[in-house]
Amino acid sequence: MLSKITLIEPKAPSSHVYSMVNMPRLGLPLIGSHLQSLGYEVNLIYGSSDSIRMADIANSDLVGISTTTSTAPEAYRIARYASERRIPVVLGGAHATFMVEEALENGDYVCRGEADFTFGQLLDHLKRGEVPLTVPGVSFYHQGRLINNPLPEPVNLETCAIPDLTLFSNSDSFSTYPVMTSRGCPFNCTFCSVTAMFGRKYRCRSIEQVLEELAPYVNKSVFFCDDNFAANRSRTKELLRGMIDRQVIPEFWGAQVRTDAARDEELLDLMQQAGCKMVYVGFESINPLTLESFNKMQGVSDIEYCIEKFHEYGIMLHGMFVFGGDDDTVKTINDTVDFALDNRIDTAQFLFLTPLPGTSTFQQMEAENRLLTRDWSLYDGHHVVFRPRLMSPLELQVETMKGFRRFYSARNLLDNLLLTGKQAVAFRAAGYYLTRKWERENGWYYKALERQQEGIRPQQRGFELQKTIESFKQKLPGRNKPQETLDLRVCEIDGGFRVELIGYLNKFNMKKAFRMVRNALPETHMDLTISINQLNFDSEEVFKQFVQEVNRLSAKVRSVYLKVGMSRSRLNQVLEKYNLGIPYFELS
Repeated sequence: MLSKITLIEPKAPSSHVYSMVNMPRLGLPLIGSHLQSLGYEVNLIYGSSDSIRMADIANSDLVGISTTTSTAPEAYRIARYASERRIPVVLGGAHATFMVEEALENGDYVCRGEADFTFGQLLDHLKRGEVPLTVPGVSFYHQGRLINNPLPEPVNLETCAIPDLTLFSNSDSFSTYPVMTSRGCPFNCTFCSVTAMFGRKYRCRSIEQVLEELAPYVNKSVFFCDDNFAANRSRTKELLRGMIDRQVIPEFWGAQVRTDAARDEELLDLMQQAGCKMVYVGFESINPLTLESFNKMQGVSDIEYCIEKFHEYGIMLHGMFVFGGDDDTVKTINDTVDFALDNRIDTAQFLFLTPLPGTSTFQQMEAENRLLTRDWSLYDGHHVVFRPRLMSPLELQVETMKGFRRFYSARNLLDNLLLTGKQAVAFRAAGYYLTRKWERENGWYYKALERQQEGIRPQQRGFELQKTIESFKQKLPGRNKPQETLDLRVCEIDGGFRVELIGYLNKFNMKKAFRMVRNALPETHMDLTISINQLNFDSEEVFKQFVQEVNRLSAKVRSVYLKVGMSRSRLNQVLEKYNLGIPYFELS
């Protein structure tokens, strides 16, 4: 029986410029709405593993998980947990589409490309006990052979239902609501996977359907998640006129556009009347050679004109730049930050060129052996994961973060107050906070790049093992009985650290024990093994709190391995009894 379907979109693991925006992507809501129309019971989950309760998985007949490259490790971890429960797992999204064999190591099926309707076809085949040999875009192993069915035809968006975001149990907590009016992009930037995923043909939903979808969002914040909101300007103008005429204008809305949108005065006027507050523009670079190598089809003068025109209409501008092209130097980074400040861009995003699977940039970097790591969680645009030509990886990382701090400095917070108002100040303040938070959490990565520069491979001893502790021992007293003491030992081992807990753990000594562990461990990204083979828990309630403490500790390290004197099934029984989130640790 396949009736209860759970669809999961993991959140990105690292802090970045969008971390303060709680907004899911639309892939799963579109699929979920279609499955609901087919009679399936659908539950959508968006969030970290803490948001995904044990019962969400255990009570499902099938689990579908969406992937981007940076969320792939988290998606795979969730998939493995479901697979252990013998629950079928379907993986989809851009990363699984381009890394099929890797994805199938963690799940049963992959829906490649646009799965709006193929996911339902796959379920229908499985429900009837049929091998899905005819379902477009589905990959799986059959009789020991990898099957990659041909990709589906591009979806006619006018046949898609309005995505039902209330299928998310936490939909009331969303800070911004996504709305899609089109798919595809007629351009073909070398580092972008959009065209490989959705094609260059620009497909649109009906204006009427989009206006209907916007109606409930009048008092909310909306992001038009089209890859290029104004690719078809006449249609965009028609939509904007409809929003004005029907007064379906969100309280705050923004969209992604190219610089060429600024050359259409009628479009700018309509965007202003329709209440547009912010545009997100991929400037990418002010280095003409880099723009040419990215196949960006725009120049620096186009960027300057774009900033000037949107500001003229009172619309804030978020400029997105990419550093690390083969013609970029440290001077390129500094000049770009100067340019962003001089032209009074409201907010800026300085990302690293990231070779995402499915792009020509990835193919080039792989062929030239320039990839530093395949830890996909680092492929988020904020960690250098390849060797640039004219800088070291460390230089690129350090100079870019200097640029972030300079742009989002306290002295620059009020720069645009008289130009685009208080919201520009608020966004800059958020950037100030996030930049410094990111550096606090990711200081280990600078050291990782430094070690690589010195020729020490990360896999030799973890990314960075500071010799701040040779051995740390502490004995914590018991609550009542002398024999109920806890012996806590922390020591450095090859590849990370080992924590041994011996004796009795109770509510009295647990929080103190974990506080000592956190203080004993250096601020670094490493593997951590926690041995509890000789540990007695005061109660199941204490074990539950222990798991929660380990999960909190995992935010500080790369991975946690738990040496525990119980089977996985016994552990799952305890975890499911209290309906905890999926644990971050692996059994060792």
